[in-house]
Amino acid sequence: METTIKNSFTLFELNEHLKRVIAFNMRDSFWINCEISDVTNSKGNIYIALVERNDYKVHARAQAVIWKGALEQIKQKIGDSLWSILQVGRQVLIKVHVEYHELYGMKLNIKDIDPSVTIGQLELKRLQVLKQLESEQFTLLNAQVPVSLVWQRVAVISSPKAAGLQDFLQQLNSNPHQYKFYCEIFEAVVQGVNTPQEVISQIEKIEKRKEDFDCIVIVRGGGARLDLIGFDDYDLCVAIATCELPVLTGIGHDIDETLADLVSYQKLKTPTAVAEFLLQRSLTFETNLLQYALDIKQNVVQKLQLEESKITLLQQQMKTGIKNRFKLAHQVLESLEDKLRILDPNTLLSRGFTVVVDDDGKMLNSIDQLDKGCEYTLHLMDGKVKVKVV
Repeated sequence: METTIKNSFTLFELNEHLKRVIAFNMRDSFWINCEISDVTNSKGNIYIALVERNDYKVHARAQAVIWKGALEQIKQKIGDSLWSILQVGRQVLIKVHVEYHELYGMKLNIKDIDPSVTIGQLELKRLQVLKQLESEQFTLLNAQVPVSLVWQRVAVISSPKAAGLQDFLQQLNSNPHQYKFYCEIFEAVVQGVNTPQEVISQIEKIEKRKEDFDCIVIVRGGGARLDLIGFDDYDLCVAIATCELPVLTGIGHDIDETLADLVSYQKLKTPTAVAEFLLQRSLTFETNLLQYALDIKQNVVQKLQLEESKITLLQQQMKTGIKNRFKLAHQVLESLEDKLRILDPNTLLSRGFTVVVDDDGKMLNSIDQLDKGCEYTLHLMDGKVKVKVV
């Protein structure tokens, strides 16, 4: 027996009816808060899978699309930060218009995006990561690593296409002091969800060759705050903090500060500022070296002058001493000469004295030394004479 069901619909009729119901009752666009679970790009259109979670369990799901025309309008409003928002896991506030198609079913046509919600969620996560880094004492670790006096062997982590990399190399290599630097580029994306993983991987490669480098430099060009979120990653920050080489960051932003900046050896605003830091460090070293050389020269000159003064003083003292010695010796000689003059027999003889000597030439000074019958010689002023004692 065949059963005939009155008022039945074909699937197309049902879907067409749903399309009219939705179009009639949901004419206006409205804002919804949800999470991105998947993103694909096809022919200039962005297809997005949206979910809502409750205790980590998905309890609502929908498909959405940003058509090429709407995409251009949203990009003009948000800028390049749009691509940082359209990432898996991002919490977003989007303005949608509900559409229903007989073949493809319901789809949310995204008309606008409010970046403030995404930024707020990311900022909250950033503060949580910062608190963890501070509690685990990672923020000052890299600033305490031993460093070389001169940093000329530089490991550079950047994207080859980054404008900031070219600015860094140009500033470094065209310096007026003609300092020479050896820079080796370690390629990594510096924007997007893959940034932490690729930068960490390059840090690990560099550390295996740490004897070849004086420091690590991480640079990229300027960008919006959302472009920098990869540098707020906990694992990346730990890799920088625990690196055995000093890490300099020049991530190209003037106001915002990433967590990678906070754990690095030295944070600088731009890649050009990083180059200036390296140049200034070399200039300071050269200046100090020249000052040390000047100080040594001055100390040597002062020492030589002091020693020369001492030698001059000694020469004067020696000259005065020798003069005094000669004067004293002359006085002694004069005294001896006077004494010799007084003791000279001729002087005695001239004064009327007579010297008596025996046959042996011995001078006699007592009458008891005279023997009868012996002859003696008398020395007088004008000659000598023999006498005989009777």
